[in-house]
Amino acid sequence: MDSVKRYIIRATELTAISVSKLIAQKGFTPDDLLTEEESKAREKLIDQAGADAMRAALTDIPFTLEVVGSEGRKHIHQYGEALPTLEGTFGKGKKKFDMVNDVVEGSKAAKLNSPGAVSVIAVSTHKGLMPTPKDIDYMDKLFGPPQLKGKISLEKPVEENLAEVVDTFKIKPAEINIVVMDRDRNANLINACQKFGVNLILVKAGDFLPSVLSCMDPMKDSGRGRRGDLARMTKGVYLVMGIGGFEEGILAAVAAKALGGVAEGKGWSPDPEIARQYKKVWKTDDLVSGKRQDCLVSISAITGHDKWFDLTPLATLTVDKSGVKIEKQVHR
Repeated sequence: MDSVKRYIIRATELTAISVSKLIAQKGFTPDDLLTEEESKAREKLIDQAGADAMRAALTDIPFTLEVVGSEGRKHIHQYGEALPTLEGTFGKGKKKFDMVNDVVEGSKAAKLNSPGAVSVIAVSTHKGLMPTPKDIDYMDKLFGPPQLKGKISLEKPVEENLAEVVDTFKIKPAEINIVVMDRDRNANLINACQKFGVNLILVKAGDFLPSVLSCMDPMKDSGRGRRGDLARMTKGVYLVMGIGGFEEGILAAVAAKALGGVAEGKGWSPDPEIARQYKKVWKTDDLVSGKRQDCLVSISAITGHDKWFDLTPLATLTVDKSGVKIEKQVHR
């Protein structure tokens, strides 16, 4: 798996480099005032550069990689057409893996050269990742740390899940960080969290990075204190809840399986007839049936210093069964 890891890291790094160079050449800045058409054109330009770079990086890999999900398709409902994506089968060889990608996760950040844009690939065993369904674009999600596995679930009321967090970590509600996409579709969840008194973090875009953070063991490597002592935790307790992008949910589920964290999801659609077909709650092994040792996520920063991991520009964060690691780019 080490050789596979090197090629996957190389692909996200080279994608991040290509998009970063494009942003610099075009002179994108956070102060740019864009019309809707300008915003759409800029987003397409960025995603096309990312897709082209990732495709080139994966063309001659010595193993087979089948894409089962690529973020960008759902924009057909926003723009009337899908954004450029990376799809197909890459490489050759007896070793086969499934892959989900987002060539530019956080394209809204990328088009304004603001923090938080990354390039992502997640892989697992061949036939080991849930493919993106054709009729839904979104997933109702629940991600959390390993200590909460088997204790919290989408099948339980929000308040019951939050009470489990309080009981497990022996902390106050205000010490629980809940990340939710700031969307009308999450209004009931947001209201429940506010009433419970948690530290609610509403995000306009990008629930993927906080999902990865939430699956990390908040006590790991602290080296001090008793379990449940929040003051000595490395990151604090984070959960991600609510409805967000489907592919981002699968990307995060790969990280969750590698780290032993909580990952649950349920298909969501604004169309009631379609929604009725997605009543089942998917557990971690439904989302990622592949082997834990085959789970790998590579995240390379395009625009740096995000608020979740503070990734510097072109740094790469990897997640596998050995844990989370951040390295500066090595491919130029």
